[in-house]
Amino acid sequence: MAKKKQPAGPVRPVSKPLVTPSTSRSTRAADTTLRPPVRATATKPAGPSTTPSLPVDSRAVKWWPPVLLALLGFLLYVNTFSHEYALDDIAAIGQNLFVKKGLAGIPDLLRTEFWHFSNISLGYYRPLSLITFALEQEFFGDNPHISHMINTGLYALTGLVVGILLQKWLPKQTIPAFLIGLVFIAHPLHTEIVANIKGRDEVLSFLFISLMLLTYWRYLETKQVGWIVGACVSLYLAFLSKESSIVSLALIPAMQYWFARRNLWQSLISLWPFLIVAALFFYQKKLMIGTLSGNPPVDWANYPYAILKTEKSTTFKFLLHYIQLLVFPHPLVYDYSYNVIPTGGKGDLMTWAGFFTLLGLLYLTIRGFIKRTTWGFGLFWFFVTMAPGLGFIWLRGGIFAERFTYAAVMGFGFILIWAGQKLLVRKPIEAEPALVSSDLTQPARPLLVRYAPLLGLMAVVAGLYSFKTVDRNRDWKNNFILFNSALPYAPNSCQVQRHVANEWIEKGLKDRARLDSIQNALKTAKQPALVKQGQVAMDSALAAANKHGRWALDHLQESTRIYPNFGEAYFSMAYVFQKITPNVDSAKYYYKQTIRAANAYAPAYNNLGVIYQTEGFAQNDRRKLELASYYYNKSMVVNPAYVDGQNNRANLMKATGIDVNILPDSVLNKY
Repeated sequence: MAKKKQPAGPVRPVSKPLVTPSTSRSTRAADTTLRPPVRATATKPAGPSTTPSLPVDSRAVKWWPPVLLALLGFLLYVNTFSHEYALDDIAAIGQNLFVKKGLAGIPDLLRTEFWHFSNISLGYYRPLSLITFALEQEFFGDNPHISHMINTGLYALTGLVVGILLQKWLPKQTIPAFLIGLVFIAHPLHTEIVANIKGRDEVLSFLFISLMLLTYWRYLETKQVGWIVGACVSLYLAFLSKESSIVSLALIPAMQYWFARRNLWQSLISLWPFLIVAALFFYQKKLMIGTLSGNPPVDWANYPYAILKTEKSTTFKFLLHYIQLLVFPHPLVYDYSYNVIPTGGKGDLMTWAGFFTLLGLLYLTIRGFIKRTTWGFGLFWFFVTMAPGLGFIWLRGGIFAERFTYAAVMGFGFILIWAGQKLLVRKPIEAEPALVSSDLTQPARPLLVRYAPLLGLMAVVAGLYSFKTVDRNRDWKNNFILFNSALPYAPNSCQVQRHVANEWIEKGLKDRARLDSIQNALKTAKQPALVKQGQVAMDSALAAANKHGRWALDHLQESTRIYPNFGEAYFSMAYVFQKITPNVDSAKYYYKQTIRAANAYAPAYNNLGVIYQTEGFAQNDRRKLELASYYYNKSMVVNPAYVDGQNNRANLMKATGIDVNILPDSVLNKY
């Protein structure tokens, strides 16, 4: 016989008792005797799947779930309002000269790469978040507290949109829709995105993807072309936020196939206006920054698996780590660079476990796709939204990062709530509107009673997730707290060791500044008591500087033990010997080690130039002044945007007329 046609729209409640898997045999037998005889009918020839004509049935929205999600999203991150800049905030805001210009810098932000001022060409074109930072600089000045408030507000708005969208997808399933949104909003993996200002690119990207899906759903309900225009604008803004939003194109037909019950062909053909938007955006990107893919550096710290040629095996291994953090988000660290998670390989059990897990999940996704199951949509969403993160490892040999799971959390929410319903809700969700019971003489259980076990479980889960989120937010207060919070969980990270060292360097610099201030004050002091008091203070400041310098060197030595060619760690060592525990020869040695390991690191050339210029003037040695000029020029060659090198070169040339671009190796090796 031909298969029954798919219903056009949501499944309507039936008036006969439902038989659940837990029904006893005797009950089934009784049900069978109640059924009237069915006449045989002629089998119709199989034809194409029916597709509901547009518009689809309009689905009402209850406002308490999205409002609650928005409120929770806001409250979870209130404790970030007093936070400072941390991690990538410094590069994206503090060191971005176009952002610092405010409104005047917006035209330049539209035609430059995201990491332009860090001298890195990764091919990232994400001007929208940078433009919002520029607007904040214009109207609020350099105020990280305002930026954190805006991030939190955007996250709350995301909760509102997601809450509405889920009700559109799951009509008359208010509680499951709310619980899926609750998992998304409360999940601690989002702290890296929301509590770190730079994460706004990810927040904006997902917010506009959600708005795109919601506005296109309104088109399906109304068939008004204006909603398609709104969806296309939302997609374009998502692209401007983060170009990896391209994966959202797969969510448009998936949404229609699963929840509007349209057939696959109709779902796919509806993509054409969005493909035009995507083509126009990538044309704009190529026109503005001259590349679509960029040129990732040879970098053991951040792209180690490309050097080791283990990109694919490591991708399988990391898949397991991502799944583990989705289910049990602890511990969380800001950095997973070399060598927090060792590389995958043919002899690694975790690699093989990840490989077979991938095959199993892909099989289930296909099965769920065919049957249009809720868990199938969750798996599909997971794979689509995790594609950029897994592709970063597979294609570029990059590292694991919590931020790649931001959107994937919602796919996990679908699976978790589906599983909870199957285990804890006694009646299938399709029976909810009719509220029928297996015993026709008994009234149906109230909705909240039937969902009480699931609601209780999710109250515990959401409570634990929320506690972890609020607690994790504290680690993002500033760099010192953030970097030290990672040490217990990522002691094998060369980056964490270097970052902690740099924080001790900052404290050492303050000690040296205090020491210099006291010395200057003592030059005019005449009272013996003041002189003695000042000497004690000088000794204290000097001891503190030496202590902090020593602690910094300890972490830097550990960093270079993990990664022997870590140029930036050698740079920090040189800086300690230049500024905190002065030793000119050691400073020169480690700056040259930096250049050997990372020959495109402009600050190393510049600082060498400063040392030689100081010696040249002190010793009246023209050769050292020529060396200073040479290294200033080299800093500009490796990074034309490096301002310190430009200024130092200009000042030296103005004072001495010396401008040297080439020196023989014999001179470079002698001094």
